[in-house]
Amino acid sequence: MLIILFLIVFSFSFAEEYGYQVFKQYCSSCHIEKTDETTNNLSLKAPPIDVLARQIKYFYRTREGFAEYLENFIKEPSLDKSICKPCIDRWGIMPPVKDISDEEIQSISLWMFKNFR
Repeated sequence: MLIILFLIVFSFSFAEEYGYQVFKQYCSSCHIEKTDETTNNLSLKAPPIDVLARQIKYFYRTREGFAEYLENFIKEPSLDKSICKPCIDRWGIMPPVKDISDEEIQSISLWMFKNFR
């Protein structure tokens, strides 16, 4: 039983770390992780991930709902799917990310869901 628990915790931890690596590969060229008092908000290319995670969690409170929303939006972003209208007003609709797998999006969503409140 202890071994199974360890494997579950290890697999979530690995998926979360993998999600961060996928974020760096696909998302970090536009999205920063979080803002603080030293962030030059005028130079941002896209909304920070901490802001997006808070906004998504407001509408999708479960990890599954959060992941499903993120998968649908990342692959085919649209104004209708957006839950952050001020973000769209400021930065516009992001381009679709076509070469990312469902598993990679799941990993990003796990990382986002666990690391941003």
